[in-house]
Amino acid sequence: MDSRKALQAVTLLSFIYIMLAPNRSSLYASGPSRWQDEELSSTIPATNVNSTGIVEETEDEYAYLILQYHKTGWLITKKIKSAVSSLTSIRRGGRVYLRTSRYNDSSDCPSARLRPHQLYIYSNPSLFCDATSLVDTLSAHARVKILHFVRNPFSLAVSNYLYHRQDPTPEEWVHDANPCAGLISSTFRNETSGYSIMSDSDFRTIGNICRGLFRTRPGLEDKGYYEHLLSLPPEEGLELATCHIVIASMVKMVNTIIKFEQINRYYSENPALEERLEILTISMDRLQKNTWKVGRRAFDFVLGPYVSDNVKDYLATRLRNDYRRRTRHGNSHITSSEARYGNSLVTSSEVEEKERLLSYLRGHQFWSRVLGNMELVTDSVT
Repeated sequence: MDSRKALQAVTLLSFIYIMLAPNRSSLYASGPSRWQDEELSSTIPATNVNSTGIVEETEDEYAYLILQYHKTGWLITKKIKSAVSSLTSIRRGGRVYLRTSRYNDSSDCPSARLRPHQLYIYSNPSLFCDATSLVDTLSAHARVKILHFVRNPFSLAVSNYLYHRQDPTPEEWVHDANPCAGLISSTFRNETSGYSIMSDSDFRTIGNICRGLFRTRPGLEDKGYYEHLLSLPPEEGLELATCHIVIASMVKMVNTIIKFEQINRYYSENPALEERLEILTISMDRLQKNTWKVGRRAFDFVLGPYVSDNVKDYLATRLRNDYRRRTRHGNSHITSSEARYGNSLVTSSEVEEKERLLSYLRGHQFWSRVLGNMELVTDSVT
């Protein structure tokens, strides 16, 4: 119990909610979170058919929770959801809300009733509460397997910009969003685990960059976010989009990685405790490079004893082939910098632009430091 209280007292991140804009708008401006809820909201029927065609009811003690972020894990989540629907009797869980009301170190975690034998999918979790309280909240009604998709912040930033800049844009919310509407301030403490990521002044700098680009150029004074992405020079459009995605998604992703790291350390330091949470973090960048191996690991984690190894091999092969096909044809959800234009419909100029924009961020005095610090966290679990 002493170590449990000690872990609660030592938090790697403390987030203080401040407003750098006049109104308290949602960080997503009714954007990506709404799209993802609609994309993943269909109910999964419970069907587990064995080799003889007989439906089997296989109950287990686990709830299954998939966590993802914008431009992170769309295709593989779709594949896992389909496999669960057709190959197991796991049911689709109801909607859960994994958002804290404010960004701080309080012990109040978002309410979540995760039930055994159900699959939950949630986008952009906001888990700004202490780690041990998070364990208690998530595992109150079941042991939980958590599949957590993350992505390198540099590739996420470029992919986010290019995705929303498409003509037509895949998401309607981009037309009316104000990317500078609400921002967060944060303190990442140096003394815990060596992470020093952002200071309050860094968040103010993001606000200044955003407001310096949004509705300040001739002809764009009354235009929306999407018109800016189309009209601004690519480097400026990338910076505007990065201001938005850092606040709307990246800080939450990094926080969740560190929170899960705390939980794993808590279990390792208290071996007598039952591990109520099992966490697998998957890097989308590693998935791009070795789709079959990483995908196979994800299928095994979720499907476990429900299907044979041969079936999991087959699912991983299907994922790899589908991923390659979508990459070659420039699918809107697959904007990977790994794409090459030899036998691909992705042009050499598109690949070169992605690489140029990545180089721009890595060479930028401000973004290279902030995203580079986040990269240290994402690399620590991949």
